[in-house]
Amino acid sequence: MLELITSYTFSHVPYIEYSALDEYATDVIRDYKRTLLLKPEALDIEDFLEFYLGLQIEYKRLSYDQKVLGLTAFNPGYVQIIDEQTGHTEPLSVETGTVIVENSLTTKRNLPRFRFTLGHEGSHWLLHRKVFSAENQFFSNEKYENQYLAAKEGRIDYSRKQNDRTDSDRIERQADFLSSALLMPKDTLRMTFKEFFKYYDDKPRRIIRGKSPLDDRYASLLPKYVSKVFQVSERAALIRLEKLTGIVDYKTWGNRA
Repeated sequence: MLELITSYTFSHVPYIEYSALDEYATDVIRDYKRTLLLKPEALDIEDFLEFYLGLQIEYKRLSYDQKVLGLTAFNPGYVQIIDEQTGHTEPLSVETGTVIVENSLTTKRNLPRFRFTLGHEGSHWLLHRKVFSAENQFFSNEKYENQYLAAKEGRIDYSRKQNDRTDSDRIERQADFLSSALLMPKDTLRMTFKEFFKYYDDKPRRIIRGKSPLDDRYASLLPKYVSKVFQVSERAALIRLEKLTGIVDYKTWGNRA
């Protein structure tokens, strides 16, 4: 497993720009399976977690309303799950490196969210082991009583608009970004971008929403195409393309076009 080399805040949260996280994602994928950078294809996220990161994946019901989609244990302890037969909560003993995924995500319909959730939890393991260390006295887990537990919440999905007000916000955004970069590596996403334009017999270029009906159509179709190639949600594909400025808005980009 390729370790992240960066500086850290006082509470051991990585102090790193998204562009550097993107490069780290590329290096990790190259270290895991370099052929994934040679042609666009979906990352085997379960294999990546289990055999590259050394994590153990379990599938349990985590909440009544799918608020919690995934959990990662950074130290031995207990987590609360829901018994499928009784519907009651009960404690589950977990060891360090256990990832628990909401079992309702294993259906075909939920495959993109399942993959992103596993990518999110794997990203916590890559980025935030120092944060959740038992020796770290400077991080306060505002979300969960278990200080050494990271969780993927259903309402958080790689949002473009959230602000990092706390350490918990910051690490969740970092895990979302890295998950996206692992599932859609920049190199092969660029190849996919070019293939999309080749299909429409057009020259690859930045798509500017609001500039023309053609650009608006491309802005709608490209995330669908990317989502099928990498087996991610259209929303995740769209935000990834926006963050890499493959798709931009005319109001904010028009003067530079």
